[in-house]
Amino acid sequence: MRYCPMCGTGNEDSALFCENCGSRLDGAAGTQPGQNVQNGPVKPQPGQEQPVKPKPRQEKPRQEQPVKPQPKPQPKQKGQIKLSGIHIAVIIEAVCLVAAVAAFFFAGWYRYSPQTAAKQYFNAYAAHDWAGVYSMLELPEGGFLQESQFEEIMENSQIPDITNFSVMPLEGGDEGIVRNFNVEYSTSGQGVSNYVITLVKQSDRALFLFDRWKVSSAGMLADGYPVTVPAGAKVAVDGVELTDEYKTQNGDGSDVYQISIFNGVHSISVAVPWCEVYEGSFDTSSGGTYVDSLSLSEDGKAALESKMQEALEKFYTSAMAGEDYSAVAGLFTESAAGEAEAEYNNLREDLAADPDSRYTLNQISFDNFSSEFYVGSGSVSGDLECDYTVDYTYTYSGFGLSRTENDNYDSTAYMSASFVFDGETYKIQDINVPSVWWY
Repeated sequence: MRYCPMCGTGNEDSALFCENCGSRLDGAAGTQPGQNVQNGPVKPQPGQEQPVKPKPRQEKPRQEQPVKPQPKPQPKQKGQIKLSGIHIAVIIEAVCLVAAVAAFFFAGWYRYSPQTAAKQYFNAYAAHDWAGVYSMLELPEGGFLQESQFEEIMENSQIPDITNFSVMPLEGGDEGIVRNFNVEYSTSGQGVSNYVITLVKQSDRALFLFDRWKVSSAGMLADGYPVTVPAGAKVAVDGVELTDEYKTQNGDGSDVYQISIFNGVHSISVAVPWCEVYEGSFDTSSGGTYVDSLSLSEDGKAALESKMQEALEKFYTSAMAGEDYSAVAGLFTESAAGEAEAEYNNLREDLAADPDSRYTLNQISFDNFSSEFYVGSGSVSGDLECDYTVDYTYTYSGFGLSRTENDNYDSTAYMSASFVFDGETYKIQDINVPSVWWY
């Protein structure tokens, strides 16, 4: 036992500090406070106070905390499931996901439904939003069905202001791919009118899930609309050139094109060689457009007159020389070859015949030309007037006398011809060559 020198509390032999006051324990085990191990108790010296032995501290008995009774586990009832917090969170997330998916599909079904498409279409129509209307139309491919052309057509149509409207489904049509809706609408000062919208389901889907619907353009288009112009002409509708892919007929006199175009009024320009450029318009309600009211340019008139002169002179010089039709064949179209050859052969035979042994034809010359031309029916017709001179030799014999004289004969000739453009130049489609009298 080791006693604390400060408070006298007994401590275990191995203790280094007092368990009561915490003072360091010095000396050997079993030593009482104030006791010297070798000399016994220490007596106080004169003038020193006897140290007071502190009373040992009384430790309060430890009070034990009352133990709370644990609830008894309740026996599980039949069918009752106990869920942890994680399970509840998972269930809540699953419910939210199902609700979100359901909301997505409901919103998608409504947004891409045919009735919504019909309402959106007519709302754009009532607002004169022609770009919006155009974007909802089901249109075939074609260079004459562009948005700018549609907007111009609709602006020129002067659609009245619509004050209100309602859209209701109609019975009929293939419910799988076609839906019909009736629009009842009001316009200022014109009362109530009706408009039927036909929607056609598209092959592709929106977001890969929902059907897409577009408004049928039937009734809005003139499909296969014919445009007839002079052969070889360059023609443009609404500024778009008609190329060979639209051509259904070409050849003698006329070229015919067929195009799909919005119903309404359109511009057209026709450029024909040797003619003034034609600028005009047409309405598709006419059923077809035929352009032939062209005017020759001054250069064109001069060129065609030269061709008529060339044809007249070549006919006579070649026929007088006894050449066959191949000498003049290049002046004519292929389809005119039969009649032109017959005309030429007749002239050659007339000039080669000997009307009288006294007369010999030497030469025929033409001058003082004047002409008039008419453009129409896909061709250019011309009338040529000119003077001609026939040089001939007259031989007389009789009563033992014989003499030869050179003489000439002057007169006026008239010629007509029609020309068509073959893609490179004008050629003769029909000709009427004058007969020249010289004896």
